[in-house]
Amino acid sequence: MSAGSAGHRVDAMLADHCRQCGLEKRPGLTRVLWELVEGIVWSNSVQLTNAARRFCQEGPRLEKAVKRMSDHLGDKSVNHHPWLKTLRAYQGSFVGELDPIAIDATELAKPYARHMEYQCIVRDASGKAKAGGRDDPLVPGYWVLGAYHWQEKGRMLSPLLLAPYSQNLPGFLSENDCWQKAFYDLKAATGGKGVWVLDCGNDRPEILKTLLLVQSRWIVRLREDRLLAGPDGTERPAGDWANEALLTRPERGRSVTLPVKLPLGKERISEKLHLVVSTYRFGKKQERLVLLTRGLIGHKVGPRQVRRLYARRWRAEDAKRFFGQLWHVEKFLTRSYVALERMLGCVTAAGGFLADLQRSNPNLAEELQQEGVLYTHHQEKVPCYRLARGIQALALRRDPPSMLQNA
Repeated sequence: MSAGSAGHRVDAMLADHCRQCGLEKRPGLTRVLWELVEGIVWSNSVQLTNAARRFCQEGPRLEKAVKRMSDHLGDKSVNHHPWLKTLRAYQGSFVGELDPIAIDATELAKPYARHMEYQCIVRDASGKAKAGGRDDPLVPGYWVLGAYHWQEKGRMLSPLLLAPYSQNLPGFLSENDCWQKAFYDLKAATGGKGVWVLDCGNDRPEILKTLLLVQSRWIVRLREDRLLAGPDGTERPAGDWANEALLTRPERGRSVTLPVKLPLGKERISEKLHLVVSTYRFGKKQERLVLLTRGLIGHKVGPRQVRRLYARRWRAEDAKRFFGQLWHVEKFLTRSYVALERMLGCVTAAGGFLADLQRSNPNLAEELQQEGVLYTHHQEKVPCYRLARGIQALALRRDPPSMLQNA
């Protein structure tokens, strides 16, 4: 593959993607966001220095470019929410009716940060704090709620929303309130399409009530002590209803359904939902999934399909690992909270570009996946890993001096 021609094609497609996401190359914030999206795609890094090295190499000019980008990213006088709305609407337009959208929260740990705005305390799951001499896993940082679209045909993984929040934000009410606002933004972006998939721990009553108001199709894994109203109207823990449902399981089946309702308080109950109980073997133990679903059972979707859709929840873990290990999102060096929001918006746009590249030019995407990869005979379940590495390898061939500094 010719580095020059392939690089020009990627550049043209990336420029078109940025325009579709609502960015323009005019002086100001939109130009900086465009440059940061390009920097993330080509250098696999969210740091402003690496993005600026693409268009200037000299020390004084580079320092001036980084300061310009930093000033615009932290400029609170410019409203960036219309751009975020356009970005999410564009990437949400590719969501199909039954495409899974994995929703989960993660932490951005900044163990050594001292001057970042509105930091809260998060758990450092990476162990970096301990490796640096700190045994306490609770460190400064931010929480981020992510929604990730998985398209089975083509195996495309694309972030739809990365919404940061902190308990120290002005006007912060609760985590449930932050999630509810993000749910409405996600509904506006997708137009109600897709199947939202949430794991156990996100089955709080406040979240379930919001899901009933916002989305018509979803799957949530339940804790077995959550109260549900069964077919006879009595309220019992979900585990008890699961035991009762398994008594009617067919011999060859591993999944069974039961119509239930959700108690909403003050003698109110929800519309009819379905409890899907699916058994599986983990080692020598028999385990089970207790899933609460809406809008799927009885609408050309059976319990086996529900189980398969729920299994796609792990794409959220794939996306978090991708952003952490390849794009090093935790290494951002912006101090203001508004700059953090804009940086995560650029990460969302860059992730959407990888899916756009697979969708609009699969041959080029396949060639890029072979670029700089040692084990080409192993098929990746999530091709965005190889695709991102291939684009970086292409950049090394096109512009070695600046990209070697980035590496």
